[in-house]
This record gives sequence, C-alpha cells and structure tokens, in this order.
Amino acid sequence: MVDLPVRILENKRINGKYYKLVFRSKRLAARVEPGQFLNLQIVPGTDPFLRRPFSYYRLEDERIEILYEVLGRGTALLAARAKGDGLRISGPFGRAFKKNLGKKKRILVAGGVGVPPLVFLSERYGCDYLLIGTKSREEVLPKRELAGVRGKILYATNDGSYGLKGYVTKLLENLIKNFPAKEIFIQTCGPGVMMQAVIDIARREGLEGEASVDKPMACAVGACLGCMVKTPSGWVPSCTEGPVFKFQDICERL
Repeated sequence: MVDLPVRILENKRINGKYYKLVFRSKRLAARVEPGQFLNLQIVPGTDPFLRRPFSYYRLEDERIEILYEVLGRGTALLAARAKGDGLRISGPFGRAFKKNLGKKKRILVAGGVGVPPLVFLSERYGCDYLLIGTKSREEVLPKRELAGVRGKILYATNDGSYGLKGYVTKLLENLIKNFPAKEIFIQTCGPGVMMQAVIDIARREGLEGEASVDKPMACAVGACLGCMVKTPSGWVPSCTEGPVFKFQDICERL
C-alpha cells in the first residue's frame, strides 16, 4: 500500500449517471487485481474528514480510471474537481475476485456502483456473460466504455427502456437454466439488496460464487471497524478480509 499525490488527467460525466476520473501513478497501478480499491482524499484539509473508497475501473499501464456516481457531498466535491487538480490517494486495498475458474462459466452480475470492478474483471480475464442492471436507459454505459469487455453483455432496466424489463436477477435466472449448476461461477457487485438476491438464487440452485461487499469504509486498513461483515469465523472488516467474499462466507443479509 502507498499514499501518494496525483494530478487529474480527466474528470468528466460520461452518461446520465456516471463520471470518470483518470490519473497516472506507477505505484498505485502496480500488481493490482480486479476487485481491489483505492481511498481518495477528495480535497485538501479535513472537510470532508474521511477519505472515500473507489474500485479500480480500468488500468492501462500507469493510467488508472475510476467510475463513480454522485451520491453525496464527497462525490459531489469530486465531480467539481478539474483537470490538473491534485488528489491524494492511497492503495491498493482489499482482496480481489478469483481469476482462475478452470472450465466454469464466469457470469458477472453488476448493478449501480458495482459495475466498474466487473468491467475491469471482464476486460482482464474475460467472462462468458456480463449482466448489468440499471434503472433506465440514461444509466446505460456508452458503448465505447464497454468495447474491451471479453464476453457477452446483457442489460436489464427497471423501466424496460433498454434490454430486458425488470431486475438484473431476472436475466440471471433466465441464463442459468441453460447450464448445469456445476459449470457456473457467479461474481457480483452492486447494491446490497441486489447482491442478496443473487446469493439467494445461487444458494437455491447450488451455484458457487463470490460477492464484493462494499460497506462504508473509512480507514481501509481494518482499524475503524466500520465495514464489518459476518462470516463463519465471526465479524471481519470488509476492507482487509474482503471486499470480495465467497457466498458461503457471508453470514448476514446484505
């Protein structure tokens, strides 16, 4: 883990929901795997006091991309930062997604701010299917942002304005009917209620998988105990023992 100053190369809105932040750092890009995250000090000083965690979205040599949504004051301040502005960033943190699945089919289920690490995973290691759920068409990523995905992309929107009408779990249920359970491995990231629905389906159908449990993180080093996840061995910090957990190791409702 390192803690370094960087300069913003790009910070712009790319659709009705997401912004993309770009910067360069050789050390923050070294040995990073999909599912790991960074902790950003958005503005100098202590207001806001806490840093904000963001998943790696894409790496190209030393160029790092982060995809984010404005959800509160911190991300609103981040969206106002301009090219050339400085940030202080620490990382990489956390445990990554499993990369070697043998002959199993990799099915990725993404929603909301859970999309970035799964795009990264699909670009680096490939997937059979990337399922993305959004509320409406305006939240669909531009095609150029998904051009590097090595797998079939399927969308579900709540209002039916793009792809299948309904939740992304409907796509998942339709898809898994086509393969034996032993041939499927699911990796998911997104809102807790979505991931819980995915886990429920997996447990019902006897499917293996893992989820990135992105609870509120302040320190990113397991000291503040603000991101605890209940596991068979007790409560553990998601920032150090996760954020990626096997389905069977998550012993709470998300």
